[in-house]
Amino acid sequence: MEQPQVDLSDIEFDHEELRVFWDLARYHAKLNAAPTYFGPTTLESVPPPAWAYGESAEESDAFVAEVLADDRGRTSAAAADYADGLPEVGVLSILCDGAGVPRALVEVTAVEVAGDEVVESFKVVYRS
Repeated sequence: MEQPQVDLSDIEFDHEELRVFWDLARYHAKLNAAPTYFGPTTLESVPPPAWAYGESAEESDAFVAEVLADDRGRTSAAAADYADGLPEVGVLSILCDGAGVPRALVEVTAVEVAGDEVVESFKVVYRS
């Protein structure tokens, strides 16, 4: 049975499945190891941004499969796409498949600017 076409711009990246994934990822990646006496930290209460790669669900699914197989990945985009600032090394995000299902917690490991292109490298910190 063929899956219906999904427009990645229609995917809602703030849903219960994402929050459950974030709770598990935080625990397994040991991101919540130190208790705090002042209530929950931002890292504990707000999941990092979620995203899917590509123009179609199929392209996104193929990218996720490649990232999970290699435990790392790279994306590139025009420098103009980063008007709000370049990604920073150490920043976490949640990589989703073409259906918006969270598949991996990734951490930026390098950001390179070459002319008009920005290449962002990342590693998998946790996978579902």
